[in-house]
Amino acid sequence: MKQSPVLLRVLLVLSIIYGSMMFLSGTMMAIALPSLDAIYRANQSLLPSEVFTMWERAAAVPRLLYAALALLALLSITGCVLMWKLRRSGFHFYAIAQLLMLVLPLLFMGKGFLGLGDVMFTALFLLIYYLQLKSLGAFDGDNTADPPAVAPEE
Repeated sequence: MKQSPVLLRVLLVLSIIYGSMMFLSGTMMAIALPSLDAIYRANQSLLPSEVFTMWERAAAVPRLLYAALALLALLSITGCVLMWKLRRSGFHFYAIAQLLMLVLPLLFMGKGFLGLGDVMFTALFLLIYYLQLKSLGAFDGDNTADPPAVAPEE
């Protein structure tokens, strides 16, 4: 008995929203980081100290890391779209993108930039996506042609 893809679709929508936000913020920071840093530093006396401290942490991240995270967010979104079509390659794209999103900050910034929550959410989403796709037959046989038949929702 095949499960309904409702849970899968809800999680995919959440992942696409999150990936889109990651793509936009990563792209903005990669492009505009020097300009934004100059604006913040010029107005440092007008800002509460907490805001400036948060900005100093964001400005310390290399622009290349922001650009790489934006590209990985696009790969993650691509994986979500493919999983929506019940393609197992979508799961692989999504998994690779998410795991690299965990590893890249470690390579660029050191071990203090890996959060336990990030690891737990990544593992949870990967597990749920895998189980949902498996129950819907996405990992059965040769999945290069047409996706498995799923009853249309009305």
